Amino acid sequence: MQIAVPVIVAALAAPAVAQAPTRTERVVFARGASSITLRGMIRGYDTVDYVVSARAGQMMSVSLRAKNSSAYFNVLPARGSEAIFIGSTIGNQFDGRLKDNGGYRVRVYLMRNAARRGEIAAFSLMIGVSGRPAVGAPGGGVNPIGSGPPVSAGNMGAFCRGEASAQYAVRPAYIKIGRVVVDRGGGSVIDGSADKGREGIKRFRCRFDARNRFIDVMAMTRDGF
Repeated sequence: MQIAVPVIVAALAAPAVAQAPTRTERVVFARGASSITLRGMIRGYDTVDYVVSARAGQMMSVSLRAKNSSAYFNVLPARGSEAIFIGSTIGNQFDGRLKDNGGYRVRVYLMRNAARRGEIAAFSLMIGVSGRPAVGAPGGGVNPIGSGPPVSAGNMGAFCRGEASAQYAVRPAYIKIGRVVVDRGGGSVIDGSADKGREGIKRFRCRFDARNRFIDVMAMTRDGF
C-alpha cells in the first residue's frame, strides 16, 4: 500500500489534456497592438489551444487568472510537441524568448482530479508578443513564416474564408474576401471583411508565406474583433 500511494497522487496531479479533444482558436492582435486578453471557460476534460503566430527572437508573455486553482496552461513550440512551459509545475506566468518561427500554442486545461469532478473554470488569459525577430534567423526579418501544410493557390480563398469565419464567429456567408495578392516578400495576402451585425464590419487580412503556408488572420480595424 505504501508503494501505491505516490503513484495514485501522481495520477491525480496530472493534466487532463491527454483524455480530451482540444478546441483550437487562432489569436489575432488588433492592428498596432502587441498583446490581447482572452476570456473563456473550460469544464471537465475540455482543453483549448490558442495559436499565436510569432518569430524567432521575439519575447512571449502569457499569464492566466482563474478562480479555480486547478486551471493551468502549457506553452507548446512552433516545432515539435514537447511543451516549453508547463504551468502545473511552474505557475501561471510565462516569459520567454522564442527559438523558432511559426504558430505557438497556449493550451489551457484543468488538472485531472478537477476534470474528473466536472469542475468549471472561467479564466482570463493575457498573451503578448514583443520585440524584433532575431537577425539572420531562418525565416526571420520582415517575412513571417507560416505553419501547417501548404495551401494551393486555388484553395487560398476558401481557406481564408474558413479561418476568418472561425476567428470572427460568423457564418462563412458573412465573410467577404478579395483576390489573392503576392506581396514583396514572396508570400500572399487576401483582404476581406466580416459582417458582425450590430458590432459592425471588421476588416482583416489573411496572410500566407512564400511556400503558401497559412500564417494568420490579421485584424485591420482598431478594435480587432
